[in-house]
Amino acid sequence: MSFSKKCSLINFLMSVLFLIDRLTKWLAFQIPEDGFFVFSKSFVGLKLYKNLNSIFYFKIHPAILYFLIFFTLIILFWLLFKNYQKKNIFLIFALNLIIFGAVSNLIDRLIFGYVIDFLSFFDFSIFNFSDIYIVAGVGLIIIQELWHGSNNSYITKMV
Repeated sequence: MSFSKKCSLINFLMSVLFLIDRLTKWLAFQIPEDGFFVFSKSFVGLKLYKNLNSIFYFKIHPAILYFLIFFTLIILFWLLFKNYQKKNIFLIFALNLIIFGAVSNLIDRLIFGYVIDFLSFFDFSIFNFSDIYIVAGVGLIIIQELWHGSNNSYITKMV
């Protein structure tokens, strides 16, 4: 399969994942106030949570938060551009996961003033599909780094 076809496939997949995330966040507003849980509230369920100005439960001033988000997105877009030039499909996919997840959460913050979280697991964490995309993208990059070792690092090759 050619590079352009692989990129088209990635772009289609990212569009589908983005739409799934946006749709599920819209549906999250329909969840009953007490949520819906399997077995008990300390297991698995759905509950709408409005994540105000925090990253991994750390409160951050909104101005600093938006600066960090935009700065991170600029770096991610630059890395994505570099990997399109190098035709590195794996990192294009991983970076797109991170970017699409971050942009969807940014849309929430700009429209609602908070990120819509609704997936609750083991009374430990509440998150959304965008968060899963971001963690998956970062995880793929880490796995790639571990697989190729520090001597053949993709991170150092990206810049």
